[in-house]
Amino acid sequence: MIEIYLLEQLCAFKEYGTLSEAAEHLNIAQPSVSRAMKKLEEQLGVSLFERQKNKIVLNQTGLLAAEYARRILDEEKNMEAQIKAFDRRLHTVNVGSIAPGPLMVLLPRLTALFADQVVSSDIETEEALLQKLNHNDYRFIILNRPLDDEKYICKEYMTEQLYISVNHFHPIATQKSVTFAEADGQNFIMYSQVGFWESIVKEQMPSSNFYKQENLEAVGEIAANSNLPSFSTDITQKILPSRRNGRINVPFSDPAAKATYYLIYKKENAQLCARLLA
Repeated sequence: MIEIYLLEQLCAFKEYGTLSEAAEHLNIAQPSVSRAMKKLEEQLGVSLFERQKNKIVLNQTGLLAAEYARRILDEEKNMEAQIKAFDRRLHTVNVGSIAPGPLMVLLPRLTALFADQVVSSDIETEEALLQKLNHNDYRFIILNRPLDDEKYICKEYMTEQLYISVNHFHPIATQKSVTFAEADGQNFIMYSQVGFWESIVKEQMPSSNFYKQENLEAVGEIAANSNLPSFSTDITQKILPSRRNGRINVPFSDPAAKATYYLIYKKENAQLCARLLA
């Protein structure tokens, strides 16, 4: 059986062209590479090099051997990655979402249902979510639209309504609802990880400025001590005290301010998701 280190050194020689440069790249002594190449020739029972004065180069057989060596090393790397990913999936429940609101509701339930596993989550674009779901990086994802694809199961999960959050002295505080057009031009404090909501508000209020904060609680603290409006939803108002204390939350009446979320997963995860939807 050919040892992996022999294939690694053969590939390094092909890439760098000389024994000395291959040895430097591998951080080993040049004689070690020379011995390894001779050993590889002995194991294969063929000559891999043309030996010239003070120089060796791969012959045609050596070039073919290096090509196969690269494929084997790539497969070894892929095997390691796939096995590690599979093991992580056995001990981890990964979920990706288009927005943070559904995760605020879902994660505590996941943690309770799978107390013996690690629960992790990310907020990403739809493209990234679908790609990672297809590669089994997520057990399931949450999108703000239904997905018509026979590879996946799609179930309606919940809705979310967007609000403008203002202090008692703000002109909008007395209104029962507000449109994006009415709020356009104002400066907002906004959490940086709001997912698709960011593109919604920027598109609907092109004249507004949005001062993003990395920390979710910081948004509430800054809003409580300034006259700047921020955003909330019916979900965050239930879960985050900072979205209620000292603030008036007025719903946006535009259709784009309401999202319906869908749980999307592969058929092999149907049992897990059925427990979530029960």
